[in-house]
Amino acid sequence: MQEIRRDGGRCVTGIEDLDKILDGGIPIGNMVLVEGSCGTGKTTLAFEFLVRGALIGEKGLLVLTAEPPEKMLSNVPRFVFFDEKMIADGRIQIVQLEELEKIAGGALEIDAREKGLRFIQAIGEIIEKNGIKRMVIDSFSSFCNDDKNSIAKRHVLRKLGSLLYEKRCTAMVVSDGVDESEEIIADGVILLSNLERRGDLLRIMQVIKMKGADHSRSKYVVDLTTCGMLATPLLRGGAL
Repeated sequence: MQEIRRDGGRCVTGIEDLDKILDGGIPIGNMVLVEGSCGTGKTTLAFEFLVRGALIGEKGLLVLTAEPPEKMLSNVPRFVFFDEKMIADGRIQIVQLEELEKIAGGALEIDAREKGLRFIQAIGEIIEKNGIKRMVIDSFSSFCNDDKNSIAKRHVLRKLGSLLYEKRCTAMVVSDGVDESEEIIADGVILLSNLERRGDLLRIMQVIKMKGADHSRSKYVVDLTTCGMLATPLLRGGAL
């Protein structure tokens, strides 16, 4: 059954092949999980989403939970359309987990669920104060790294989704591995994986779901280039 479209419009990602797959972009306010194993391009895809937004005047927020900005930037392709001034002038704001802790009231001795909720409140303040339209959390796995309670983890993710919808902020949330409980709550799921062919590993992308969009569910071979992410239908690429 085809999903009903929201009336909130589309966030055109600016990643041409992805926008075609999504039939015009991500519905505004959607929380999209970008999940997969190591080396599949999750961080690169999410960062390009922010850079493409900055190019059209949409401010972005990058929440880094596991590595410093310098290391993250050194590990993604050097996009020809990216200028470090985007970070210097605030078009892309980078916040590390330690900074969120300060905004949320310090490194409090509270349970992971409460800490996650306070982090979300702090994120909401940043979105409101700076007019953020796009957000990336890299990664949610580290955001709730000490939380083994799946019920509490889903509660935190659900609260984040509600905040984003209320603020009309569209987000990509990077998640290591595949977690069905997270997929159920998210508005969208983009799965990145590896496919071995003749001794080489191909990066594969598939949009599992996207609420409010009539999207393709086909698999695509992904190339991460300095010109951005390129996607070719798997069958056309002869990668069987």
